[in-house]
Amino acid sequence: MRIESVRCVRTAVCKTLVAAACCLVLPAAGRAQTAEQQIINDAAAALGGRERVLAVKTMLLEGAGSQVAGTSLRYDDLGYASAINQLRDVKRAYDLANGRARFDATSMAEYAFYIGDAPNRQIQGLDGLVAFNVGADGNAARIFGNQANGRRVEYLRHPLTLVRAALGSGVTLANARTQGTERLVDLTVGDLPTLTLAIDATKKLPTRVIQMTAGAMGDTVVALEWGDYRPVNGLQLPTRLTTRTDKWVTGEIRVHKTTVDGNVGDLAAPAAVASATPPAGGAPQTFPNDAQEISKGVWFVTGTTHHSLIVEFSDHLMVIEAPNSERVVAVWAKAKELRPNKPITTLLVTHHHGDHTAGVRDAIAMGVNEIIIHESNLIYINDLLKRPRTLNPDMLAKQANAKLPKITAIGDTGVVKDSSMTINLYHILDNSHADSMLMIYFPQGQILTQADIYMPRDARHIIPGEPLGHAPWNRNVMANLVYRKLQVGYHAPIHGDYVPQSKFVEDTITMTQYMPGEEPKAASGGRGTGRGGQ
Repeated sequence: MRIESVRCVRTAVCKTLVAAACCLVLPAAGRAQTAEQQIINDAAAALGGRERVLAVKTMLLEGAGSQVAGTSLRYDDLGYASAINQLRDVKRAYDLANGRARFDATSMAEYAFYIGDAPNRQIQGLDGLVAFNVGADGNAARIFGNQANGRRVEYLRHPLTLVRAALGSGVTLANARTQGTERLVDLTVGDLPTLTLAIDATKKLPTRVIQMTAGAMGDTVVALEWGDYRPVNGLQLPTRLTTRTDKWVTGEIRVHKTTVDGNVGDLAAPAAVASATPPAGGAPQTFPNDAQEISKGVWFVTGTTHHSLIVEFSDHLMVIEAPNSERVVAVWAKAKELRPNKPITTLLVTHHHGDHTAGVRDAIAMGVNEIIIHESNLIYINDLLKRPRTLNPDMLAKQANAKLPKITAIGDTGVVKDSSMTINLYHILDNSHADSMLMIYFPQGQILTQADIYMPRDARHIIPGEPLGHAPWNRNVMANLVYRKLQVGYHAPIHGDYVPQSKFVEDTITMTQYMPGEEPKAASGGRGTGRGGQ
């Protein structure tokens, strides 16, 4: 009996070992897969098969397209459709064997309003973890931090590179799910932000890659959609790449030619770039914050490129413009210095562009309980205030139970006044920079304030190669002053110097009445030469 028992034990052990060995030699396709792995494998099979995907050495995409500029006429579908940059000579080269890439494109503004843009070529490189840009002079400079990580994410924003990465090591797959006609899976490649791959539930081809980003408006979904697949050298690859930011289409590239395993040149980072180290942190920067009282109870507070105004009412202060966090802190400190016993409770916003609103939420966190803005900006301001900010919490997001301010919407005209101060507000009509713009008129000093349009002695006002400069906008301001029957003595602009009306008239005439070869030159030493947005 004892011998039979031993034999039974030995037989059971042998069977277990044999079964385990069989499992070890089974091909990957025969093993049990997680739902996440199944989505990746289905995508690889649809692209041309796992082996073919992993065997690709190089890829070159050539095409053209368009993208929405950072500045828009207004915050709606028409506004986004109006702010288009043409993209030409698009070349996206990939050395998949070495994790390298070179993204080359030339952009040109095609929308109606002037921003002084000549064709602008951008060359961006990636060599493993080393990201760099190539200047017009051919010299390369390394970039670090979030910029470098963004370049690494950009490398993955193609179905071939993303699925190939997902088939490799160092990738975490999670949260397989079905949404409508798509199957989705979250991928985390190394230390990069999590991306979501979506595939067609029927055809299995990748349809888009999705990323939650910390945008200027808060948590923002950015997706690159892939369409119009075509066969290329044993693969199925997309020829339409469409970028969608939240609900808006913000870019599209049509690929006219795709080359697989061809010559893409040497995409390696130059040795000096690869060995470069992040710049050492220096002393904190300081910015201008001088306050000039230009009329009783009105101070023109200068920044580097963006100025603000402090306006005194009988029991509170108003600030005009909150371009960014640093500027808000500086202007609030200046207001405390000027009138220590009067709180800033009101913020007037000239228009919706990000470089004029990035400090709005900080202003609320510091006590603003009313925002005055043109009525066309209501959707924008509510989105700015209510959108979650989990990825990059700001001052307001960190305040528990923060109370949002009252929003006062101005139509064609408006007045803000009490016993000590009167401000007249006007919608700037027919302006092609922003259809959401307010201009501010102080009748007691005959002072006009506006943003972005007339920028006296700002180096950006007249740009080499663009001799007309802001002349079309100057004429627009002039037409609005005539239409509103305003008697202006001085200009206190958000960009540029505080100047008399005679300077505005002189600039407008000079910029529109020149002879060929006698164009005005770019100003030197203007306030526009400093760091942007301060």
